[in-house]
Amino acid sequence: MINLYQIFIISIFAAFGAVLRYVLVLIFPFNANIINGVLLANVMGCFLMGILLYVVNQLAFMNETIRLGLIVGFLGSLTTFSSFGGYFFELVEGRFFTKAFLHVLVTTGLSLASLYIGYCLISHLSSRFFN
Repeated sequence: MINLYQIFIISIFAAFGAVLRYVLVLIFPFNANIINGVLLANVMGCFLMGILLYVVNQLAFMNETIRLGLIVGFLGSLTTFSSFGGYFFELVEGRFFTKAFLHVLVTTGLSLASLYIGYCLISHLSSRFFN
């Protein structure tokens, strides 16, 4: 059954994620550079996902509606694979092949590494302060 309250919460969190991504792109525009707002949004989003996965799976104290708001809403709109792909296409179309593949490698590598680092960091802090 559809829970309208959860949908409302997800949409509110999604608005904040989308605005943060937009601000990052304004501050760090895409101009054929590797470091840009989309890269930062993806890396930050993965880092926060690592933290949330630990909190949800190991500490298990997060409300289900808040979890959905943070993961589906906020992080879902903060991180964006469509922009990632769009920038890749722009670089390929502009014949910046090396930059295009660096964009893929750096974004993917840093995003996955930051997810792992976020998970490990919160795991370490949790065991240090809550046990």
